[in-house]
Amino acid sequence: MHPFRKVLLAYSGSEGSEKALEVARAIAAGGELYLVTVVKIPEYVRSEDEEEEEREKAREYYKPLVERARKKANAREALIVFGDPAEEIVRVAEEIGADLIVLGVETKNPLMRKLGGVGDKVVDHAHCSVLVVR
Repeated sequence: MHPFRKVLLAYSGSEGSEKALEVARAIAAGGELYLVTVVKIPEYVRSEDEEEEEREKAREYYKPLVERARKKANAREALIVFGDPAEEIVRVAEEIGADLIVLGVETKNPLMRKLGGVGDKVVDHAHCSVLVVR
């Protein structure tokens, strides 16, 4: 039996998430792979119209990127969601019943390593195993 039937890849198009894509694809062979891209809407957005405009811009930007990654990884589904990245990754993982979350991190910035980032928050709050790819 495959230990990870449902794998969720947190994908942003960054160098770290590209590495994570390759790892997730290999791990999910024989199971199901899902992709999620989380977009954080800027805090300066003041109205619902401005927020929807920002969401539409984000969808236009990320849709081709995410579709390319979905095809490359042979993922079952690719989602673009909005909100806090760590919270949304954990929420989607719970929603689909993921056995594993895979995410890539950029470790070049020493300040970000000390402050902790999305990866640390996902590890702290996920209901399933988390693989952080460097």
